[in-house]
Amino acid sequence: MKNIAVYLGSAPGCNEIYKGLAYELGFRLAKAGLTLVYGGAAVGTMGALADGAQDAGGRVIGVFPRGFRGTKEVRESGIPVVREGLSEFIETADFAERKQVMEDRSDACIVMPGSFGTMDELFTYACNRAIDKHSKPILIFNFEGYYDPLKQLLANMQQAGFMKPVMAGAIRFFDTIEEIIAALH
Repeated sequence: MKNIAVYLGSAPGCNEIYKGLAYELGFRLAKAGLTLVYGGAAVGTMGALADGAQDAGGRVIGVFPRGFRGTKEVRESGIPVVREGLSEFIETADFAERKQVMEDRSDACIVMPGSFGTMDELFTYACNRAIDKHSKPILIFNFEGYYDPLKQLLANMQQAGFMKPVMAGAIRFFDTIEEIIAALH
């Protein structure tokens, strides 16, 4: 296990704790000698994640879709969206290619709180595992029960016979960053 994809929001969330947790995860991954593979943004929890990894001296690979300028609010604020000074920056044609590059460049993924983009990335990673494109671990940071509804949805899918038990077990939920780091080793 060397390269870890982290999927999370580009927004900061409504509570500063999310940015703090992202920073801590980035810092802890770097201190564990793991390379961060993330969406390449300088804003929100993505920016905090990269800050943490870089502050700990870690290697950070950013993967960003060409021409994307962020949400309307970010564009109007004039804040730069793309992170500068990364160990490696990969520009992709679009979001679909970005997901593929992040999956290809990672040995596992961690999912932190986020929204539609985060769910899209999670489900793409999980679908590819389900169809045997890879067998990489999927770790979800369930901070204060953020992903409890997803946990219930996965249980419903399995109970209704749409998800095999082996796949349900491939997506693991963790309450702390310490548990996530331990699971990666």
